[in-house]
Amino acid sequence: MAKKTTKHHPPNVPAERPGPEGGKRDANRRAKVQQLCEASLELFCERGVESVTIDEVVANANVSKGSFYRYFSGKEELVETLFAPMASSLRSAFGTTKQTLEGPLTASELNEAYGKLAGAVASLLVSNLAILRLYLQENRGPDVGSRRPIIRIARDIDDFVFALTKVARDQGLLRCDCDLRVEALTSLGAVERLLFSYVRGDDLGSPTTVSADLISVVLDGMRA
Repeated sequence: MAKKTTKHHPPNVPAERPGPEGGKRDANRRAKVQQLCEASLELFCERGVESVTIDEVVANANVSKGSFYRYFSGKEELVETLFAPMASSLRSAFGTTKQTLEGPLTASELNEAYGKLAGAVASLLVSNLAILRLYLQENRGPDVGSRRPIIRIARDIDDFVFALTKVARDQGLLRCDCDLRVEALTSLGAVERLLFSYVRGDDLGSPTTVSADLISVVLDGMRA
């Protein structure tokens, strides 16, 4: 299946706006921020966030170093800005799913809740393939420097997957008596392996189909 990408539009970060919002100077500011974000994302995907310097980012963006520091305090804030839209959408989807799982659920209702979550996440990730690729490259690295925003997202995902697994265990829907973290990380590992295959171009079918198949495999394997 051919993959479609959409241009990544991160939020703006400066506390002060050069001119009224919507004006010429404001448009120029947004364009510069976009240039820096796109240029850095290209370099980060090629070489990793820690090895790329700010000098290389501004050279690739064709803007001055002074312009960089007008919009970002440093590389860590740049990385945080790149991931902010995806992180916000993921946390929103997680929050919605947690609310759904608060009451008693049958196996069928749990499967439906997982399906809705998987559909929302798949749609989000497919529209942000470069960000997804960078996350998969960096999320198991040391929690240092400009990688910190990525590790924060990874920890949020770990905690959420653990919470989902606990819900299923508490409702008697799982048959495995092993440690909850083991079950949760097994599921998460399967998801990340599929995502790796997807971003490198393996033909796995549509994201919706893959998500449904994965949910079925995981739940049928763990269900009591």
